[in-house]
Amino acid sequence: MSGYLCVTKNEEMATKKTIAIVGATEDAGRAIVDRFASMPYRLLLISHNPDDLNRLTEAIAKQHPAAEVESLECVKDGCWEADIIIVAVEGAEEQKVAELMKEVATQKVVVVVTQNENECKEMEKLLPYSKIVKAFINMETVEIILSGNNEAVNEEISNIFIQAGFQPAIKTSKL
Repeated sequence: MSGYLCVTKNEEMATKKTIAIVGATEDAGRAIVDRFASMPYRLLLISHNPDDLNRLTEAIAKQHPAAEVESLECVKDGCWEADIIIVAVEGAEEQKVAELMKEVATQKVVVVVTQNENECKEMEKLLPYSKIVKAFINMETVEIILSGNNEAVNEEISNIFIQAGFQPAIKTSKL
């Protein structure tokens, strides 16, 4: 009998979602990374600060040896590989990040983390073909308010943040 015999396990057949966290070394990004590291996702940590990024990646490897984490300095490469992109940079950096990732973020979920509920309009303009979800996070209470124009995407992101120990609420108004 000729041919190829392939033996696979169900666990190997299931694919992990890949989540890119742009601004992983910023305060909000670091808080998200800390909570997501124990979850069953592949994490791509992206930062313009290589020293902080290396320290963060090493700390995660020690605390969560089973975590699948990779560090990158290139926004475009990391976002290209991701299923979900979380942007946790200061407001002034959002436009620069959007410009770097716009070619590879088409039809992807982009979660824009903000400390100000009224920000995010610019990202929607810069990434018109992405599924934008605004995430207003209160780090002290781990409450998060999500709002976006796609109900299914809002639910998916809400479920991910629930798994991470956040207390999300979905705001029904438009971005």
